Amino acid sequence: MTSPRMDARSFADDVLDRTAITDVIHRERAARDGRDWTEMARHYHPAAHVDVSWYRGDGAGFVAASRKNAEGTTLSFHQLSASVVTLDGNRALVETSCSLHGMLELHGADVAMVGYTRLMWRVQRDEDRWLIAGLRAVYISDMLLPRNPNRVPPIDETVLATFRPSYKYLSYVINATGRHVNDDLPGIDRPETVVALRDADRAWLERKTV
Repeated sequence: MTSPRMDARSFADDVLDRTAITDVIHRERAARDGRDWTEMARHYHPAAHVDVSWYRGDGAGFVAASRKNAEGTTLSFHQLSASVVTLDGNRALVETSCSLHGMLELHGADVAMVGYTRLMWRVQRDEDRWLIAGLRAVYISDMLLPRNPNRVPPIDETVLATFRPSYKYLSYVINATGRHVNDDLPGIDRPETVVALRDADRAWLERKTV
């Protein structure tokens, strides 16, 4: 997509910015998975806002909460695809297909939870650095698998039925660990929520909102 300000920029500058923006996104997730909290924190803008299944708040709080979660027994990591960057001056939107993998014990059995999302980032230049100004996700689907085929965890179907189809098993796992699950997140089971997210991001990129 051609940026509205492309005529005022050189092609080389545009490529360098897109590369730097993508690098920030992937380094932040790599730091999260590698439990390097100092590195993770340095990629967030002071006014960043994060809104995902288990957390809603600022960037610093997200890093702190991620660190606290990592102290538990759940092992998790992210697999990212290539990012799509829409750039306009000192702001950018980034979309990254992502699969979230979590390994944990659930009801006495070892399980693997796999969730498919599209991560939606807002990135903003702060002086000479690009920093994450926002993170949300579009939830697509997920699954829960026993790691040992001979030990399948008992699933409470009544509880499971209360959760959204687009992140049902993720919600079940989060609920089983005693944490709150946000029920109003963008997901393909509620297309209007995805449209609203994209509209809000576009308004931010075009400086119609802060």
